[in-house]
Amino acid sequence: MKTLDSFRSALQSLIVNKLRSALTMLGVIIGVASVIAMVAVGNGAGAQIQSTVLSLGSNLVTVTPQQVSDPSGLRGAGGSSMNLTLDDMRAIEAQLGDTIKAVHAEQQAGRWQITAAGQNWNSNVVGVTPEYPEVRDWPVEEGEFFTETDVSVNAQVAVIGSATASQLFGSSSPIGLNLALRQVFPDPRGGGRARIINFRIVGVLKEKGATFGFNRDDQILVPTTTAQRTLTGRTNSVNSIVIKALASETMADTTEDVRSILLQRHRIADPANADFQVLNQNDTLAALSTITQTFTILLGAIGGISLLVGGIGIMNIMLVSVNERTREIGIRKAVGARRMDILLQFLIESIALTGLGGILGILLGWGITQLVQQIQPSLAVLITAGTVIIAVGVSVAIGVVFGLYPAMRAASLHPIQALRSE
Repeated sequence: MKTLDSFRSALQSLIVNKLRSALTMLGVIIGVASVIAMVAVGNGAGAQIQSTVLSLGSNLVTVTPQQVSDPSGLRGAGGSSMNLTLDDMRAIEAQLGDTIKAVHAEQQAGRWQITAAGQNWNSNVVGVTPEYPEVRDWPVEEGEFFTETDVSVNAQVAVIGSATASQLFGSSSPIGLNLALRQVFPDPRGGGRARIINFRIVGVLKEKGATFGFNRDDQILVPTTTAQRTLTGRTNSVNSIVIKALASETMADTTEDVRSILLQRHRIADPANADFQVLNQNDTLAALSTITQTFTILLGAIGGISLLVGGIGIMNIMLVSVNERTREIGIRKAVGARRMDILLQFLIESIALTGLGGILGILLGWGITQLVQQIQPSLAVLITAGTVIIAVGVSVAIGVVFGLYPAMRAASLHPIQALRSE
């Protein structure tokens, strides 16, 4: 019952001094709101980056070329993309078999001027193999993807992105129509000569959106062999090989299997001298998560400074309150109040201030995040239950820590000296 009396007395004291209590809570409100809003921005950035990486395809193991240094430290000249070939991709596919879902190879062909249906556009052209939609989790929305037969005969067929289709054909269906890839080469005698290659459109990819600032819907996919022989002249070489593992848990094993296969094929005894690099998506996500978590902690720490300032304000006000109520403390002790009763009363006042300030801070922080989303829709914000719990928990802890000294000071007053106080 005495605890309830202490609680009632603490609340009455806060109600009597409404303005002072409100101004004291303001520091905590701003601090909690800052933590909520800033951490929400950090969490949103982390979630957005993770979503962007996964939009490239899930459970991916990527092999890219790597230049090799000789013992003297010199690097080999020439394009490093010659290190990987279509034969490497086929070897991985054959040897790993059912332990992976799919594998495909890519050959970049650069940007080309595109003309079709009387329209002119500029887009990126990439040579890929038929497993591209499965590996990249990117289905065809209209038409169909080219087949292994198209790859084997170097067919001049193309699957285009939704943005490319919209720019060239508007709302009309491009399936079965032709587009021309055009490159102009300078002529020493003046002017230039154009190289024009026609492709038949067989499919349109489903809309995917931008990834790290690059519009993936604005591209043209052609068979890898066609890109090699017709567009780039780099027969059999590829820029990357992408393997889709069965699950996230098997990516590490798939990575090691792929590395072993390529080391054997490239006749490399020391893995440190490998002319290729194998990365899995888990490693990429882990590295990016470390960066975003550091960023989130930094933002939370900045907001935490506001909470610290609010806590100092609470200690200051509670010390003033102890001085103002010295006579009251003396009377309570004279009529039988114990030291613990006085300590509990002032500690409850401090916790009530920070607790209520924490709740109002959550509402203010939520309002700030909604306003940010209205002003900048592209900026993701994410308020998690953990963030809310930590913010309120820290605010209450601050109430205990910064209210403990004033409460102990009040409890330690001698009744006779307190009663003599003016």
